[in-house]
Amino acid sequence: MAALRSLLFVPGTSANRFAKAAASGADAVFLDLEDAVEAGRKAEARRLVADWLVTTPASGQTARFVRINAPGSPWIDDDLAWLPGIVDHVDGIVLPKIEVAADVERVARVAPACGLMPMIETARGVLRAADIASAKANIMALVLGAEDLTAELGIPRTVDGEEILLARSQVVLAAASIGADAIDAVFVDLKSPDALRRDAVRARALGFRGKTAIHPDQIGIINEVFSPTADDIAKARRVIDADAAARAQGQGAFRLDDRMVDAPVVARARRILALADSLRQT
Repeated sequence: MAALRSLLFVPGTSANRFAKAAASGADAVFLDLEDAVEAGRKAEARRLVADWLVTTPASGQTARFVRINAPGSPWIDDDLAWLPGIVDHVDGIVLPKIEVAADVERVARVAPACGLMPMIETARGVLRAADIASAKANIMALVLGAEDLTAELGIPRTVDGEEILLARSQVVLAAASIGADAIDAVFVDLKSPDALRRDAVRARALGFRGKTAIHPDQIGIINEVFSPTADDIAKARRVIDADAAARAQGQGAFRLDDRMVDAPVVARARRILALADSLRQT
């Protein structure tokens, strides 16, 4: 699967928006059965999502995920009974408000071949992020949910993001510990593109590989921030070329532009080039 820089939420009851979301330029769409769907319309959302997934061929450019309801909710059993009918038509399942590995493993038993994305969005989930990441399941990524977390803490969400710095770091470290990606939280102010950019840049600097979105207008900025620039790519290629030359001379570390380069620096350069190649292929 290509890089997941931007992941757009779509309410499961808004069938008229599914195709538009898939054509928005987002790397993935999250068809939502949880928070975006009113309690009395859960069955309707399942039906609409299933109808669209089964009858609409995947484009190959936009990944398709379904966010089911939270563990312990009144709807989780019905969601799990519904999943086998759609797993062949999705790229993964998003699991909200995960606090223990057992809840991830329960979904994995229902859909063993499907990639899972646990969402870390409660205080307990943040503190147990590493345990959740170690669940016996095919975990593609961990997703931070900052709105639920800050609501639980009783504090406002800010652009500077100091209030979620620890949570962000916990999610990034837990994801890295299993070789999975970390996906940052939504930014809810739709009229502040500059603030969205600041929020995304900060998340990327902390190690996130992508960001969730709630409106198509956010996709362009998110994709730009989480894509390597031409300068990033050029520098990475220089590192790789210099590393090859150094190895030919039996050197494990070398100097490039007054900086020492060793294996971790080379590994970062390779990751940048791999991401760039992945994006060119989409």
